[in-house]
Amino acid sequence: MIEIHDLYTGYSRDKPLLSGFNYNFDNKIYGILGESGCGKTTLLRTVAGLIKPLSGEIIIDNNPVTKASKNEVYMMHQNYTSFDWLNCLDNILIAKKVKGHIEPEDIEAAKKMLYLVGLNGNENKYPKQLSGGMKQRLALARTLFAKPKILLMDEPLSALDAETRSNMQLLIMDLHMLLDNTVIMVTHSESEAKIMCDEILKF
Repeated sequence: MIEIHDLYTGYSRDKPLLSGFNYNFDNKIYGILGESGCGKTTLLRTVAGLIKPLSGEIIIDNNPVTKASKNEVYMMHQNYTSFDWLNCLDNILIAKKVKGHIEPEDIEAAKKMLYLVGLNGNENKYPKQLSGGMKQRLALARTLFAKPKILLMDEPLSALDAETRSNMQLLIMDLHMLLDNTVIMVTHSESEAKIMCDEILKF
């Protein structure tokens, strides 16, 4: 569980983007809607430990958030960054490589994830060889492969066509049901939030 108590966050104490925010996030999918610049992404970055709160507290499973490396939060950023020097398969496997040895079953699971996001056959291609939508699906595959306990997603499907976006929505929801994790997703699409989310917060 994520507990947020009287959170003030942003880049200026004089003009915080969020003021006195309180909320508890459980094992559900949450949608966050709001105009650009209202603090949606800043909230995700603060929960992830990438930004220090101006004041207030974020507690994850009874542990205060101090820095990104000290929690079990995985964030998929809006610019869906990939590791350009790694091919698609190795992009998926990067989290496993950081932690240690890659097993054959890890490779098969990574290939399956590429298949699920429609990138099968691209295992040996590099991100620069992919379209914007394909890069976004690669970032999604890498994120979901990690099976995060807490998943923060900033406009994760924005670059996709309607059919692909619908398929990826179903994939995220299916894996959420499997993992019983917490998903907090920023989206500009109210219809997407209504399809995917158990609760919707409007900023």
